Amino acid sequence: MSALFPDQPFQITYGSTVLTIRPVDMPNRLAYHITFSSERKPLLIVRAKDFNASHFWTSMPEGRQKEAEGVGKLIEEYLAGQQKKPQ
Repeated sequence: MSALFPDQPFQITYGSTVLTIRPVDMPNRLAYHITFSSERKPLLIVRAKDFNASHFWTSMPEGRQKEAEGVGKLIEEYLAGQQKKPQ
């Protein structure tokens, strides 16, 4: 399993909010379903490529782009930190 795609849910605490992140099985896509401990509605984010082949995070359905980018960055930082921990 790819380092950016764990097969088990995990949590990230950001300020006073806990994000519960669950991998979503989508063919040829890296996707996560996020629920928040606050009253914010759940969010589905997908890793996509733009026309320059640069990767970015987007929400599905569209409309919560800023949140998708912010949460995507938190996930990447969290997973990078997990890779550095001794097994």
